[in-house]
Amino acid sequence: MMIELVLASTLVSFVNTEMYEVDSCIGEKFALIEAENPQWPIHSERFIGVGYVDFMVIVNSEGKVVEHQISRSQPRRIFDRQSLRALKKWKFNPSKHAERCFDVTFKYDSEKFE
Repeated sequence: MMIELVLASTLVSFVNTEMYEVDSCIGEKFALIEAENPQWPIHSERFIGVGYVDFMVIVNSEGKVVEHQISRSQPRRIFDRQSLRALKKWKFNPSKHAERCFDVTFKYDSEKFE
């Protein structure tokens, strides 16, 4: 299991890595403090190719994910559970707002997973 710790001194409105993308729904600047990459699902070990899971995420003022909804996934339901497990461990910077909205996409590529 790989955990990324992001130490951001500047706030951003978009993050794009090999494993995920994060975008503020309203363009608000944020910092992603902790982000865990999802694991490759065991039941899909024969899957070859690429996939993704898109979430709409609500984060509270402390930076914790409090609500989530899958908006799209391809192939359907193959990567949903592992993406959700990783997402629940994420932490964003604290905010003066009670809630903030983010669009999160987990990207899966069979060539990049071990």
